[in-house]
Amino acid sequence: MMIQRRTLIGILLAAVLVGMVPVSSLAVPVVRWPAQDGENLLQNPGFEGINCPSSGWCDGNWTRDTHTGATYSEIFTPEKWVTYWSEGENPADGRNYGRPECKVIPNDDPFVGPPARVRSGKYAVMQFGFFRSIDSGIYQVVTGLSPQATIQLSAYAHAWACDEDEGGPYSCGDDYQMLFRVGIDPNGGTDPWSSGVIWASGYSYDDYRLIGPAEAQVGEGGTVTVFLRATAKWPYKHNDVYWDDASLVYTTAPASPTNTPQPAPATATPGPSPTPRPTPTPRPDGAIVHVVESGDTLFGIALMYGVDVDQIRQLNASALGSSDIIVPGQELVISLPSETPTPTPPPAPPTPTPAPGAGDSATEGGASICVLAYHDRNDDTFRDAENEELLPNAEFTLADGSGVVDRYTSDGISEPYCFTGLAAGAYRVIQNSPPGYAPSGPAEWPVAVAEGTSLDVQFGSVRSESADTAGEATEPVPGSEEGSEPEGGSTLSRTFATVARISGILVLILAAGVAVLFVLNRRRM
Repeated sequence: MMIQRRTLIGILLAAVLVGMVPVSSLAVPVVRWPAQDGENLLQNPGFEGINCPSSGWCDGNWTRDTHTGATYSEIFTPEKWVTYWSEGENPADGRNYGRPECKVIPNDDPFVGPPARVRSGKYAVMQFGFFRSIDSGIYQVVTGLSPQATIQLSAYAHAWACDEDEGGPYSCGDDYQMLFRVGIDPNGGTDPWSSGVIWASGYSYDDYRLIGPAEAQVGEGGTVTVFLRATAKWPYKHNDVYWDDASLVYTTAPASPTNTPQPAPATATPGPSPTPRPTPTPRPDGAIVHVVESGDTLFGIALMYGVDVDQIRQLNASALGSSDIIVPGQELVISLPSETPTPTPPPAPPTPTPAPGAGDSATEGGASICVLAYHDRNDDTFRDAENEELLPNAEFTLADGSGVVDRYTSDGISEPYCFTGLAAGAYRVIQNSPPGYAPSGPAEWPVAVAEGTSLDVQFGSVRSESADTAGEATEPVPGSEEGSEPEGGSTLSRTFATVARISGILVLILAAGVAVLFVLNRRRM
């Protein structure tokens, strides 16, 4: 009997110890991404400094370098990098931005966390705007590269984005407040707003996550510029950005010249036909009208009809307002009777072939972009293949600068699906979530592929309370939508939900243990 009592007491103590595990380790799993292989082509990629001692702190690991050439007392740029920003109204999106503060921060109080602001080593870079929207970052010009080689850029980042102090140093509010981007100008230009920059983007709050990779081919001059960039939409009290561990590596070397004839490309096997969109019916006055469906975006609608986005904005100015918000069921005038669009047919690409696996390489003689849609059950924008299944009826549109290249509708079984035989260059991949779902992250991704390479693009979606309210084109506005989550954001809500479940389990364990002890004591008496 004494042994049984001691065993039960041990079980109860173990349950109590489990309950003492920090909430952050139970509620917020950290997604680890593998590091890129190959020699890092950047100077000072981890912001530790160039000639700093291996032990102790370094006082000279920053400069005053900015894109304007002027110096500012609040800007401390990491060595070999240049700080840049948008100030005033940005013509790209019409928003007003301010100059950020920039610092090289040590792995010391108050940056040790939680949450930790330095991912590795002794230093990281911080940029922030206090009650100020920012569109800013740092760039580095990299010279001496092999022309036509393929390179890949990524960096780790996270944000503290919140309009209050009540919840401590954790993000709250709009899940799309801070957009991170990594970009490459293949020809060494230093204008981050140039259309020649190839970007990859993502969101990350409170924990470091990998942003990118962005992939591009080195221009003939052998010089590229890499950009780390963060954009905060709203002038929150805390718009803090943290970067660490940037990486630029070769992924494919330039092909050696040869006179050997290339084998003929393999014949493409016809894949399943995409589900066509309904043909728009003109109004009695002859105007072409599009009825917004779940998942539509202005960009995608413009591609569908072969018109410019600005034309749709002008014809629907009173309905769209300044924020370009659209909702399912809304009617958008595409063209008036006198200007019925005559879309230019896109170049006919090779028929896409369903990919038997995500790791398949591109078809000979071209590049490929492989897509899939999955149920993002934990709404973290990262796929757990074991627990997050593929989704059918997601519509994918692949477009380049001339218009729509191809479309595909998922079946939820055979994905990833690869658009093959693509010419090297920049594309946009657009997903319309399946009925009853809403995107858990961006619904449009700009990508770039080189000859003979393959790129995987995954889109997550979450269950929508109502299919009528789902749609990735609607830009979230803090505090403006009915049924939105209470202030504090979905991340915090999920954390509390997880804690509540864990607490309930512990209470049940403790209650069962007390009951067993009570019965044993009664028998002994």
